[in-house]
Parts: sequence; structure tokens; C-alpha cells
Amino acid sequence: MKKIFCILITLAVLFSLTACSNKTNDMTTFQAIILEIHDDYYLVEPVKGSAELNSADQITVSITNINVSPQPKVGDTLEIVYDGMIAESYPAQIAKVYSISIVK
Repeated sequence: MKKIFCILITLAVLFSLTACSNKTNDMTTFQAIILEIHDDYYLVEPVKGSAELNSADQITVSITNINVSPQPKVGDTLEIVYDGMIAESYPAQIAKVYSISIVK
């Protein structure tokens, strides 16, 4: 009986540690040049040397609920903070964006 109890306690601890290690607040940052501006997204090209450039040469970045001030223009370089997830389509897509700022 003690052996079963110890195994159950061990499993409970392992499951609780696994649940705590969920990476829900991961943030990834990259820089990209604006190719097109649309109402709810920007089409961007990651700068050379960017890890995101290995995924795609064009990425749509959702700007829903994002306030970028001052308003960027085509050709501006942006710093984009997102959840690290890129949808592998063409162009690729980033849906969960935390912030966007213009690089001076």
C-alpha cells in the first residue's frame, strides 16, 4: 500500500511541475521592413540575419488592438514583439502581437 501511495504522490508532483512549465508568456522580438500597410495588418520582410527570415521572406503581422505611434510608412523598419508562433503559409502570418514600434 505504501508503494502505491508513493507512486501516486510522485506522479502528482510530476504532473504539477509539467503544468507549471507551460510557456504562455514567451515573447520573441524581430525587426522587419514594411512592404504594405492594410487596415488590420502589415506585410513585412524580416531584416537580414533575422531568424524569422528562415521561415518566410514575407510575413503578415496583425495590428488588431495595436497602437503604433507615430503612424509608420512603407519602407520603415519596425521592431515587432510577438508570441513566437509563425503560421507557415505564404505569406507567413503572425497573429499574436504584443507590441510594434518604429526603429529610428
